[in-house]
Parts: sequence; C-alpha cells; structure tokens
Amino acid sequence: MNEALIEKWNDVISPNDEVYYLGDFSMAARPVEIYTPRLNGTKYLMPGNHDFCHSYHKQSRTPERQARWIQQYQDWGWVILPEQTSLFIPEFGEVKLCHHPYGNIGAENDKFAKWRPHDDGSWLLCGHVHDKWKTMHQMINVGVDVWNFQPVSLREIMRIIQKG
Repeated sequence: MNEALIEKWNDVISPNDEVYYLGDFSMAARPVEIYTPRLNGTKYLMPGNHDFCHSYHKQSRTPERQARWIQQYQDWGWVILPEQTSLFIPEFGEVKLCHHPYGNIGAENDKFAKWRPHDDGSWLLCGHVHDKWKTMHQMINVGVDVWNFQPVSLREIMRIIQKG
C-alpha cells in the first residue's frame, strides 16, 4: 500500500512542485521518517489530529512537546503550517486550509470543535472526512481517498471553485 501511495504521489508531483498536505500523514512516527524523503516536492504539512505534531494529539498536549514534534517533522522534511491558515490563489483570492471541515459533520458530540475553522462563507480545503464526500457547500475534501489516492492539483481546485 505504501509503495503504491508513493508511486501515485510521484506520478503527479515533480521535485519542484509544492504540496499542501492537510493532515493525517501517518498514525505512527516511523513512517513519517521513512517515507517523507521519498516523496517529490516541497511538502507543507497542516497537522491533522493523527499527526504527532497536532495540538490535539496526546504526544503534543503541551507547547514544549508539540515544539519538539514540530522540529522532528521538519527534520524529516516537512514545512509545518499552523493548524488553520489560508492560501492565496490568483483570480480567486484567499482559500482557507484546515485539516477539519466546517461544522460538525455527522456527529452529535464534536470533540474537534476547538480545531474547526469558523465558517464565514469562504472556500475551505480540508481533509479528515476521508471518503465521505469530495465537495460540500464551500468545502473541498482533498483527502487522497476520494481523488484516486493522488494529491489534488491546483487546477482542479480552481475548476471546482469556479463552478461554485
């Protein structure tokens, strides 16, 4: 499985590309160390709840421990982004990036409420929901499990936003 994911990544990402990975790269630390160097491109990680460097993760519940994990991920080849940020896309403006989608999708008790972005009507690129949907309202799920196990291109993101 891991070899197939690496191959699919490298089929669409060149060494000069930038990739924004919106969380949950691995549920263990060792695969991050092993597989990151084999992936093309400059890799930006917005931590997800399963990444050791996310403030929700039990390994990063203090600022000091989180700082150590962030440094470790950086040493392994990631540029670590804030848990919520935005990306400027020419012709479209700012698009929010967060591992978590807006709102509480399909659960009564939302243990991730603290980490969800505020829905102000902006487009949001997110992960976390896995194979549930590609687009919903102003959200685009960029999880590879709904995109043939490959990163989603900026061209595709722009096409979806343009369709509105």
